[in-house]
Formats: sequence, C-alpha cells, structure tokens
Amino acid sequence: MLKNGIHNRIWFYDLEWVPDAVAAQRLCDLPEGATEREAFEALWKRAGANEQRPMPFLKYLFSRVVSIAFLSRCLESIDGEMQVVFRLHSMPEDPAENDEAVLLSKFFHYVGERKPQLVGYNSLNSDIRVLMQRAMVNDIEAKEFNLRPDKPWEGRDYYSDYGEWHLDIMKLIGGSGNNYREIPSLNELSKMCGFPGKLDIDGLQVAELWLAGELPKIIAYNEIDAINTYLVWLRLAHFCGFFEDADYAAEQENFYNFLLAESQNASRAHIKDFLAKWEY
Repeated sequence: MLKNGIHNRIWFYDLEWVPDAVAAQRLCDLPEGATEREAFEALWKRAGANEQRPMPFLKYLFSRVVSIAFLSRCLESIDGEMQVVFRLHSMPEDPAENDEAVLLSKFFHYVGERKPQLVGYNSLNSDIRVLMQRAMVNDIEAKEFNLRPDKPWEGRDYYSDYGEWHLDIMKLIGGSGNNYREIPSLNELSKMCGFPGKLDIDGLQVAELWLAGELPKIIAYNEIDAINTYLVWLRLAHFCGFFEDADYAAEQENFYNFLLAESQNASRAHIKDFLAKWEY
C-alpha cells in the first residue's frame, strides 16, 4: 500500500467542473444569443443525452473548471516543536472572480512553488487530466508544476502512478482494473468508515447550481470532498502502520478541533453541518 511514509506537506484536493459554454459555441451549431443553459444542453445532446441520461459524461476537454479546494496538512515548527497544521483553501477565493484561466494558473503556481504531495480520489484518471487539458485550452504555462524526473521514483512527478508525489487513493484501493462498479466512490468509502461523506449535494447537481449562480454552494461541496479525502487517507495511513493507535487518535482530535474552529466562519456553515453528522 503506502510506501514512502508521510510527507511534510500534503494537499488533499478536489475539482469541480461544468460544461464549457465556449466549447458548445465552437462545436455545436448554436443560434446567435443562445443561453448558457442551451449551450450545456447542446453539449449533452452531442454526448448522447436521452430521457434516461439527460446529462451524460462529457469529455474533460469540454468541461470548465469552476472550483478547486484543497486541505493542506503541513508539519511546521511552532515554538520549537514540530506540529501538524491544517488549512482549508478554496479557489476562487471570491466567487465573483471566476475566470478559469486565473483559477488554474494560481493552482499550478502554488503547487509548483510549494511542491506538496497531492492526494486525491480518482485524481490520476480524472482531476489531473482535467487540469492538463483545460490548461491547454486556456494556453497556460506551468513549468514548475510540470517538471518531471528521468524516472518517476527519483523525484516529484504529479503525472505518474509509480511514485507517490500524486497519490490517488481510489487507484490504490481499487487496483488497475476497469470494472468501476466494484470500486467504492469517495462518498461510499467515507460513510463506511464512519465519516459523514457528502452532505445534501451530489455531483449531478453541480451544473444546475452553476446555472443558478450558486458558486458558493459548489465551493462548499468541493471543500467537503477535500475533507473526506483527508479522512479516508488518514484511515489508510493508520492501516499501513504510519500512525500508531495513539497518534492516530491524536491526529483525528487535532483535525476535529481544526474543523470546529473553521465552522465558526460564517462562510463555512457547511463544516458545522459536517461536524453535526460526524459521530466523532
């Protein structure tokens, strides 16, 4: 399972995306003045939408990233003592500033500059592919993010599944097979581990929330997925022996107290809801 121990700086991350209206303009014969909803529906129709599947899967290339959330876990020296410090980040920080190119550029810059281990769920087959393809669509340069060693095990490589600089929990626990029906979703794994999982929103609602101008709700949903990703990683790290029982309990308590403090922020009422459902 896990091989390389616990990194000093880890980011547990997740993305949310919606159909790209610009893609619909370029690929579909849209009438002049078509609405964003009509653009979405044109892309879904192009992908084979029907009554049973009104919103079929779209190729990542045709999907606009609207939110990136990541929970950072960093080992820092505080008053001469090394301590684990958590921070929860969301982009865009201001929902009114939702330019995709800016959003992606900032994320690539921060990762390239700070060089964390990235941990996600289905992130090697999904999130990193979205990031790469949408970066090309937006003509973004991200040299530091894309630096790769000659061999994956010799250094930081966010694209390789042979090292652990980008750890995909789903790939680790689900194996390399293609039968996704046998692989648990993040929500299923979280709930079976006793964590709240998703709250009152699921991925199928993200496009409608976007059309309704509810980006803050998408960001909140995104943050909850980042939190669940950390919690299942912690359970996995405990299973692999990187946390003794006492250290595991202490880490969970530390994280619970972090969330408790975050829940006092008026913009993070969803964390208060998360804590209410966590039988800690």
